[in-house]
Amino acid sequence: MAMRVTTKMMQNTSLRNLNTSKAREEKLLVQLATGKKISRPSDDPVIAIRALKLNSSLDKINQYYEKNAKDAESWLGLTDSAIATVNKILTGEQGIRQYFEQAATGHLDGDDRKKILDNISKLVEEIYSTGNASSAGRSLFTGYRTNLPLTFNKAKEENYAITEQLTNESIDQITYIKQGDLPAINEGNFNTVNTNEYYVSANDIYRIRLAYKDTAAIKQKVDANGNPKTDANGNPVYDRNITLSFGDFSNGGVTKTYSAENGDIRCFENATEDAYAFAIENPDKMVYIAETGEVLLGNDIQKELSELSSNTEIRVSYEKENWKVGDLDPIHYFYTERKEPVTDRTLKYNPGFLEGGSKQIIEYDIGNNQTIRVNTTADEVFDHGIGRDADELVNMLQQYGTLDNNYKTVQEMIASNKYEGEDLTKLEQHLEAIGKARTMMRDKIEKQCGAMLTRVDGYIANCTLAETSCGSRESQLTLVQNRLGVQKENYEELVSSNEDANYPDLAIQLNSIRMTYQAALSSISYVMQTSLLDFI
Repeated sequence: MAMRVTTKMMQNTSLRNLNTSKAREEKLLVQLATGKKISRPSDDPVIAIRALKLNSSLDKINQYYEKNAKDAESWLGLTDSAIATVNKILTGEQGIRQYFEQAATGHLDGDDRKKILDNISKLVEEIYSTGNASSAGRSLFTGYRTNLPLTFNKAKEENYAITEQLTNESIDQITYIKQGDLPAINEGNFNTVNTNEYYVSANDIYRIRLAYKDTAAIKQKVDANGNPKTDANGNPVYDRNITLSFGDFSNGGVTKTYSAENGDIRCFENATEDAYAFAIENPDKMVYIAETGEVLLGNDIQKELSELSSNTEIRVSYEKENWKVGDLDPIHYFYTERKEPVTDRTLKYNPGFLEGGSKQIIEYDIGNNQTIRVNTTADEVFDHGIGRDADELVNMLQQYGTLDNNYKTVQEMIASNKYEGEDLTKLEQHLEAIGKARTMMRDKIEKQCGAMLTRVDGYIANCTLAETSCGSRESQLTLVQNRLGVQKENYEELVSSNEDANYPDLAIQLNSIRMTYQAALSSISYVMQTSLLDFI
């Protein structure tokens, strides 16, 4: 059966074609105005889905390239600069090593001593202050605690219980010079000082030097009558404790523990002659000196510890409560307990260190499944030993200076010809004793500075290693940044080819659609003009 095409059907078809052409024209005009192929997902679902995937990938690359990588670059650059500063202070022409070398070679006249004394403490202070470097308000060398500086920025009295994890390599040897009663001799006291050369002697003592000096004094308790308390074995009873333990802690094994409580460690507040004498005379004991932060080892103890394997851990637990500006904060180095003054709550820092926990490493994501370490930890550059060695050198030079001045004073007194008989003999004895002590002190300085130079070279090696490591990571980051830059350009091109409209094609299509539209208008105007008369 034949289908009849009515006038109405022709009109509807013409109107539909007209509207379609107009809609296509409007779509092309929108594309020309926005520069995009689609303005809503329904325009082209395939392009929309592809755009979501491409833009998601591009956003990730932008996060890596524009934010993470640049932040890492800033962090590493500032770290490298700080480490380079420390290296220069250690190795420079007027650096710490030079002063130790100068002292070790025996150049100890007044000018040399003054130069060393005036500068070395300042250099150490500069090193540790460099450790407070920050990036965007975040401390560079304090691990996860980026909100805290490396050193205390104000003095305070607050108790910290510190546990240092050491090995028998931490044991070193020092020379103690017994000077008898050799004060600053002058005309008023020279004939009352009972000393001669035989009172002067030198003894080698083994020790463990703690990270801090001026540690908490451990004092003997007294009873109601003010008499010092002792235990059943006659050992002092102290108001606090210090312990030294060793063993394979990783397997939960403690081989042995020495403590003040058990009478194994005799405690002295100051570095008196008695303290060193006790260590010399008691080979099975230890001596703790709060002032110097030293644990002196009797010969039997030293032998026992020296025979430990190199991987056997030695732990020394002690307290410190007086902190000066510039002191290294122990929470960045050791397992530390601190009691909050207000809440009386005990805060524990770095408990993982006692379980073999790793350092506080900060890493940035700089690519898919790719990270880079940005931080250098404090122990890699800012060793406590730097400051401790400097303090000891200054102390030895001051002792030598005192002896040297005393020697010159007695020389002048003898040369004045004011003294004769027993007084003159006394002065000559003083001169001989002081001269002997001065020579021993010079030998001590040369010997210990030689050992200190070895340690300084170790600090320099660690610093150089940290600087090299930081530089290597900077180079790695540069390569990653270059790759990310190429990826960013490629994805931007893909996004553009997927989403961006082609203006020449759009212009051609628009022209074509407009011609179609005009033709449709002409056609529909002809159809609409028909009447009944046209069919008669």
